[in-house]
Amino acid sequence: MKISVLRKASVRKFLAAAILSSFVLSNAFAVSALAGQFNEPAFTGSSVTQKYTTDLTRLGRDQRLEENHFFEKETAKLINLLTNANGRQPVIVDEDKAAQDAVVAQLALRIAHGNVPTVLAGRTVLKLESTALFSNTNSREQAARLIDTIVAEVTAADGRVILYVDALADLVGERAVTQSLINAVTDGKLTVIGGSSVGDYADRIEADTAVAALFEGILVSDRSNAGNTAPEQNRRERFRGDNVSPDIRQMMADGASGDTKIDVIIQAKNGSGTEIRQSFKANDVKSFEQIGKSDIIVATMTLNAVQALSAGGQVNYISLDRKTLQQGHAENTTGTTMSRSQAASGSTPAYTLDGSGIGIAVLDSGVYAAHNAFKDSSGASRVVYSKSFVTGDSSTADNHGHGTHVAGLALSNSTISSGAYRGIANNAKLINLKVLNNLGIGRTSDLLAALEWIRVNWATYNIRVVNISLGTPAIDAYYNDPVTNKVWELSQLGIVTVAAAGNNGKDLQNRKIYGQVHSPGNEPSAITVGATNSKGTDARGDDVMATFSSHGPTRSYAVMPGGVKLYDNIIKPDIVAPGNSLPSAASSPNALLTLFPTLQPAEMNLAGTADDMMNMSGTSMATPIVAGAAALLLQVNPKLTPSMIKMILQYSAQPLNGVNMLEQGAGQLNIEGAVKIAKTLQKTTNFTGTAVGASMLATGAASPTASSTISGTTFTWSQGIVTDHYFAKGANLISKYQRFYDNGWSFDDMTFTVAGSAITPNLLYLSTGLTAGNSIYTSNGAIIGSGTVFLSCGVLVGDGVLVGDGVLVGDGVLVGDGVLVGDGVLVGDMTFATSENEYIFGDE
Repeated sequence: MKISVLRKASVRKFLAAAILSSFVLSNAFAVSALAGQFNEPAFTGSSVTQKYTTDLTRLGRDQRLEENHFFEKETAKLINLLTNANGRQPVIVDEDKAAQDAVVAQLALRIAHGNVPTVLAGRTVLKLESTALFSNTNSREQAARLIDTIVAEVTAADGRVILYVDALADLVGERAVTQSLINAVTDGKLTVIGGSSVGDYADRIEADTAVAALFEGILVSDRSNAGNTAPEQNRRERFRGDNVSPDIRQMMADGASGDTKIDVIIQAKNGSGTEIRQSFKANDVKSFEQIGKSDIIVATMTLNAVQALSAGGQVNYISLDRKTLQQGHAENTTGTTMSRSQAASGSTPAYTLDGSGIGIAVLDSGVYAAHNAFKDSSGASRVVYSKSFVTGDSSTADNHGHGTHVAGLALSNSTISSGAYRGIANNAKLINLKVLNNLGIGRTSDLLAALEWIRVNWATYNIRVVNISLGTPAIDAYYNDPVTNKVWELSQLGIVTVAAAGNNGKDLQNRKIYGQVHSPGNEPSAITVGATNSKGTDARGDDVMATFSSHGPTRSYAVMPGGVKLYDNIIKPDIVAPGNSLPSAASSPNALLTLFPTLQPAEMNLAGTADDMMNMSGTSMATPIVAGAAALLLQVNPKLTPSMIKMILQYSAQPLNGVNMLEQGAGQLNIEGAVKIAKTLQKTTNFTGTAVGASMLATGAASPTASSTISGTTFTWSQGIVTDHYFAKGANLISKYQRFYDNGWSFDDMTFTVAGSAITPNLLYLSTGLTAGNSIYTSNGAIIGSGTVFLSCGVLVGDGVLVGDGVLVGDGVLVGDGVLVGDGVLVGDMTFATSENEYIFGDE
């Protein structure tokens, strides 16, 4: 079967909500615990094979796979190829590995249920976890040795095992890592199912005569017009690896009693179903509560019950209900002042750019609603809704002080000191959702409840932006983490989530560290914000990174079969903004001011007037500035999707000289430039689903010149974006529609084709005219990708150690009992000791 790479762009991406829900990998413990229940002899290999392969047939028997009728035709072709006598091996061809996996999962299910021809009965479908293998090896030679071992052991099973290799092109042909697989296939000793992209199949399999004679492609059908197909935003792969979070597993490994009770968050397959309730009853789980109508359940249970639920087939993921804490002249230095007055254009009359009509939900320690900063020009309150999600505290007031300060940076309309303390979107609507108590502490379950409330009620208050200036250690991979999954759900509705990166940029020895971005800042669809130090000046020429600001890559991970850790290693933050010693609204009473009275200089102490201000520092403070910017862009053009807003903010950002992408993402926020871009785009088009490469420009509009002058400083825009592991640039990012601008999509790497050191945009999802880069650069202040190479992106895809001026921190390590460490309040330029005896340093 010949497959042309020039065929129509009909190969679609599928997200695991529709596809990979049928391919949920279980944890190795649960699988092994159920071994021996069936008569078929189980395949067992060495520790290497156990570590880097997954027995899909066993998962099917253990009810870990679900039937998926989308792929009946492909599954039938796969079975036909495996049972005919021509000796050619099947290759599932699709751009999305999720679709490849789903087809093979259907085969494994049929074998598990005995619904296959006799020649396949009792066979084991073993998946080579190529991503985990390659990311845990230090050289091509080491990877080859591991693959040789696995191939030898599978070959020795005398035909009982079918090896599924989703990266087949890397193991065949002249450029193969090793020749052992192709030799075994040639000798008729090994049955293989391959997976491949269209391009790799054409270039590395079909183009090699000897290889092509051994394989036959199965092209996954285009379902773009199928009535029962999930929409394309349901593309995300979810719930991989162990279905119990690493910190709970560590408790088990450390010998904690099985009767030990813990508070957990369960992402159930059906949160309202009778099956999960029956599981609770069977395991004596009496304390549980479903969050709204979602599939998330908060429960208290023993470790024994956790293990039983893990193996029972009713849950996708179980994690701790961890504690959360807060993280810490804006108009002028961001270019907001220059953009306030918008002239009439066409049928649009002149207006003031101030966030009018846009709802910003602030999830924090509450808001001092009586503060004059939150009133409109007529004196009416702009706090349109308040609700507390803190257990045992129905008050929505902010006795702590963090939430009011954060909200003020995004929305303050303060007129004192000639408007010196005004926020970015100073006429937007404020939705006050309290998730931290009066000590600034909350729980993940409280945050989840607030996010679920937004999902249900966003349209009532036109909530288009969510500000999360808080977090918890990023332990669970983003596709397993309940908070990041909820943030991603909001992005499908067109809601922008802006999250703080964290304040762990330095260790106790004052050394720069990497890998400490917190959850939900590790979520690809969120806009994750780091902090800069503006030195108190409006001019940007002296701006530098705030040394406390957390750096990427994200180190959240999934534990794959065999105990292999598969790290996300995503480039974060996405953007940076001023976050050092910023003045904003002060609540009354205020626990922070009681502890640290120096946060309020005399000129900000206007007690009794509801005009009090205070200074604070942190990525918490940078985050609402970006949230306010997002609201302004939505006022300019309500049709913008979350990914379009992220793109616009990154494209117009100012790359800081001497700062690398893991510190600043695309660069420092430039609202003046972002507004210029938003004004050129169509304002009546619902962009989601627009054809790739279609013009986004309004009639007669042209893309603006890619530079800005703010407070006397002229600079060039980045003119690009950072993706999961790479970066892309080109003027077509702001003029042509890209598939990852759809609601629910993020700038992931599946839109790029990578072959060795070469990376090119995949034209099925991206327009022409873009270039991509495969290195992390330390910027020289010019466009993105200019400067010197800090490290290869291959280190991110793998798991190497960062070199240069920092040390990579592994695993998102918990401190103490899981209390958030990084994003405590930074007290101006002072040193602040958190409750966990961690020290975070402000800038001098």
